[in-house]
Amino acid sequence: MWWSRAFSAEVGTGSAQKMRPNQGIRGSRSGALGPLLAAALPLLLAACGWHPLYGRLDDNGGAGQELASVHVQPIPNRVGQNLYNELRDRINPGGEPADPQYDLVIGLTEQEQQYLVQEDQTATRVDLTLYANFALYQRGNSQALMIGQSRSTTTYDELSNQYASVVSANDAHRRGAETLADEIANRVAVYLAQPPDQRPPPPSVTPSSTPKAPAFPFGG
Repeated sequence: MWWSRAFSAEVGTGSAQKMRPNQGIRGSRSGALGPLLAAALPLLLAACGWHPLYGRLDDNGGAGQELASVHVQPIPNRVGQNLYNELRDRINPGGEPADPQYDLVIGLTEQEQQYLVQEDQTATRVDLTLYANFALYQRGNSQALMIGQSRSTTTYDELSNQYASVVSANDAHRRGAETLADEIANRVAVYLAQPPDQRPPPPSVTPSSTPKAPAFPFGG
C-alpha cells in the first residue's frame, strides 16, 4: 500500500508548520496514483522493447514458455539434489513440463581448500567451490544447443563441535547451489529468449567435461 504524508517547514526559521487540510487531500490523491503507475510501468517498458526473461507480456516476449518446456535432469548426490531443486524452482515453477522440448543436463563437482590452520594442524576455515558443467539439448538430439560452466565459492567454519561443523558445511553447499542455479537459469533463459533463427550456433567442439545427452527421454 502506498502511504503519503505531507509535511512543510518554514524556510529560514526551521520551525514546522501544521499540515493544511488540502495538503492531506493532495497526498491521498498522489498515493492513489501509485497502483495505477505500477500497473502501467510494464506496458511502458514493453513499448520501449523491454521484455522480462522469465515472464511473458505477449506471445513474442520473454522466455517463460520456452523455459517451462525444459526438463532438468536429476543430479546425483545430496548437493546435486539441492541444485536440482533450485533449478526446478527457477525453470519449472509450475511443475514438470508435460511435453518437454529440451533437456538440461548438469555435471557437478566440488573442491575444498582449507586454511587458517592451527598449531595442531586443524583448519578453522574452508573454501568450498562448486563447479557445474551444463548442456542444453533439444529433446531426442545428441548435439548440444549450448554448453557452459558455472562456478560458485562459499566459505564455512570448521568448529570444535562436530554437529555445528556439519551444519555449517551443509549451509555452504546450499548457498553454493543457489548461486549456481541463478547463473545457469539466467544463461539458459537468455539463450531461449532469442528467436530460434537468431540463437548462437551449436558448439562445433564439445569438451570432454560436457554432460552427455540422456540416452532416453526422462519425464516425457
